[in-house]
Amino acid sequence: MKFSSSLRFSNQPFQRFGVLSFLIFLSLLFGLQSSFAQTFPTKPVTIIVPFTPAGGADNLARILVPRLNALWGQSVIVEYKAGASGQIGADFVSKANPDGYTLLMATTAVINDKNVSKFTGISLVSADAYVLVVHPSLPINNASDLIAYAKANPKKLSFGSSGIGAASHLSGELFKARAGIDMLHVPYKGTGPALNDLLANHIQLMFAPTQTAMSQIQTGRIKAIGVTGTKSIEALPNVPPIASSGLAGYDAIGWFGLLAHANTPNEIVKKLHDDIQRVMNMPEVRKSMHEKGAEPGNLTPVEFSSFIKQEQIKWTKLMKDANIVIE
Repeated sequence: MKFSSSLRFSNQPFQRFGVLSFLIFLSLLFGLQSSFAQTFPTKPVTIIVPFTPAGGADNLARILVPRLNALWGQSVIVEYKAGASGQIGADFVSKANPDGYTLLMATTAVINDKNVSKFTGISLVSADAYVLVVHPSLPINNASDLIAYAKANPKKLSFGSSGIGAASHLSGELFKARAGIDMLHVPYKGTGPALNDLLANHIQLMFAPTQTAMSQIQTGRIKAIGVTGTKSIEALPNVPPIASSGLAGYDAIGWFGLLAHANTPNEIVKKLHDDIQRVMNMPEVRKSMHEKGAEPGNLTPVEFSSFIKQEQIKWTKLMKDANIVIE
């Protein structure tokens, strides 16, 4: 028996059914992802601070943690992984599960051309001028005095930092280059140890996060002689910008922000950003940050990631010119 050549089995209904099924599947998948993001987090979140305790990154993390605990109903744990100018902590987060449960409190030092693509920005916590502080035994009251003293006493001044490539280091290198002076750089594993050695007069100065140095400035144990931005800051209104007190055109800031693994789902990135921003907009949090000389950030995740790349490019030239290598 022969079948008529006009008899055909069309696959169009099956194609339509297949497309419809696929669309339903995608809808369910996105719905599940959205639902997951809304309930996130369902277990403790860890914030890796890649430096020792008591530094700027730690201080800012500690302001956020109790409010995030309350908001999420989950523990937020601060864990320290210091060393290699923040690279040990950064490497740990870059190898963690990309699920948003392991975050990095990053700083200028932590992100470089080798690892910038391994992270995605969550929230800029703060981007502020640092404060130039000296031991009170030095006969120095402003940037002009420091430049004159350094030229009259070559290689007798040492400045500390939280590590090679940190904002506290690069601010000093920029100062040296622009002023034409020579000072010895002494890197530490965090701002806290560097500040302790400054108090003991083992080093003579440092460019420090304001929130870290403020209490020692207020007690007179160290002396603030300049800020690294182009204008005075609210916490230290009587301390002039370095640019207006001896080194025209000088400008350097240090930033702190929360990052996640680059492959973290966008829904989780948005949820983290929105919740962290909600905490940073709390009046008591803003007040606490302002008192410590920190201005709360308000960039979106995309804007923050772009900001990081711009900062990385900005400092790369200085590091190359000064032959600075982050190991």
